[in-house]
Amino acid sequence: MIKRYNALVFAFILGIVVGGWQTPLRSAQFRATRTTDLMKTDLAGWCDGKEVLVSMTESAPGTSGKHYHPGHSFAMVLEGSQVRIIEGKPDVVAKAGDMLYEEPMEVHTSKNTDPVKILTFRILEKGKAVTTRIEESAR
Repeated sequence: MIKRYNALVFAFILGIVVGGWQTPLRSAQFRATRTTDLMKTDLAGWCDGKEVLVSMTESAPGTSGKHYHPGHSFAMVLEGSQVRIIEGKPDVVAKAGDMLYEEPMEVHTSKNTDPVKILTFRILEKGKAVTTRIEESAR
């Protein structure tokens, strides 16, 4: 009976230790995001093949994962704050009232610990996806 009890205690402690190692992995999961397109306008006649997209994005805490946008992106943080991470460059912390610019095809990750609300203005090639995710290899 005592051996069985010791085995249960060992299994319980092992579960706590392994669960503790997994916490950072779970917290790095993609954040829940809701994007509302406010306006989309074709720039034909002035800038053929391009369009403007204005959208409002609300994100729960978490990470966007690595991704890029095919066009020029101008964003204003309306509420909360987030960190933009680009390899080889210093991290940028943007808080309410700050503006961000993202170059076309610039691979980056956005992270936030609290909810964030962002207004984005993009100039895109017509028909292209707004966001392309980059698959990260398992480590």
